[in-house]
Amino acid sequence: MVWIWAGVWLATRALIVTDVGFWNHVAHLRLEDVNNYEVWSHYLTTHHALPSEESWQYPPGAAFLLLLPRLGPGTYGESFVGVMLLFDLAGLGLLALLGRRSANFTGVWVWLLGMPLLGVFSVLRFDLVPSVIGIAALVVIHRRPHWFGVLAGLGAAIKVWPLVLLFGEWDRRRLIGAVVAALATIALVFLVSAIAFGDPFGFLGEQGGRGLQEEAVATGPWQIHEIVTGEPLHRAVRFGAWEIATHGADVVASLLQWLTLAALGAAAAWWWFRARAIRDGRTDLADAAVSRDFVFTIVLLLVVTSRVLSPQYMVWLLGLAAVVLTAGSTRLARPAWIVVGATILSTSTFKSPENTLIRDLALLTATIDASIAMVLMVRRPPVQKPFRLSPGASAETDSRA
Repeated sequence: MVWIWAGVWLATRALIVTDVGFWNHVAHLRLEDVNNYEVWSHYLTTHHALPSEESWQYPPGAAFLLLLPRLGPGTYGESFVGVMLLFDLAGLGLLALLGRRSANFTGVWVWLLGMPLLGVFSVLRFDLVPSVIGIAALVVIHRRPHWFGVLAGLGAAIKVWPLVLLFGEWDRRRLIGAVVAALATIALVFLVSAIAFGDPFGFLGEQGGRGLQEEAVATGPWQIHEIVTGEPLHRAVRFGAWEIATHGADVVASLLQWLTLAALGAAAAWWWFRARAIRDGRTDLADAAVSRDFVFTIVLLLVVTSRVLSPQYMVWLLGLAAVVLTAGSTRLARPAWIVVGATILSTSTFKSPENTLIRDLALLTATIDASIAMVLMVRRPPVQKPFRLSPGASAETDSRA
């Protein structure tokens, strides 16, 4: 299987690289956001400061990541794509390791064949990096609490969302160790960034000023209005993305921040009920597969309540869906496959209200489905299968077995 995976990975990634424009003598090279990354990396090296424009909305760990391609051979664009391919291959290896433990390699195929569905977004954005780091954290969850915390913190220092991986640890002693390791990692990255580039917290102000991006799930009413009437949305480029520029959309964007906090509060409540149930004897809830399902559900909640839903966010969800489908549980198989289906539409949502609406409704359905499954899991006791003697066996024999 390893040779088959290697062949499929080489073939599919060659298609992605060709789509970017490398080895393609017909189409022009399309580096998209990588051009911005190169400008930012040049600014970092010449001004020794983080970019001050409104498009810079990333924790300081992203700055070090964007400097990495400058150390590679060739042009910045070539090195950047090469770095992303290395992380892509690492993600495949981690899913294969997880699949070997569970004897289930579904997620490996999801990763192999799902990433090409996103086209060039997988290699022209750096979302692959925190996604692979998150996968690595879920591979070692409950086994190596300090490494788990370091990986969660490292991912959060690049993009904030991997911090919610810590919800997956139910044991308080292990959780304390993981949280300390995560905070120490984040503090180290921020300290080095402060020494090298100055104030590392400027991105918080830019994030707080975001409006309602036209692809967010909450834009459903606007998408329906455009489909029914044919009138285009009132769009404007703000913070480096197309947003709906109306007062109503700005109000919804403000409400979504509170809804995200409510989702995190619900996740904290579920964590507490789970930990209490485990202490009361529900050992089935202590399984690592439950933790991975829970993390997948939280990230789904964060995505559907977010003011922003760029196509590259599907890299996060696709990676977590691959973990869920590999981890040996079928509880969230349906939401995971819905996410895989939604990935198909993610590259064609721009200024297509029909595709955007279908994709966002699919993600909303997956989120509701996963949330209900996680709530019922805690509320309902595990089904106890009746004890039956195998034909021809004595009670004493079965008892010893």
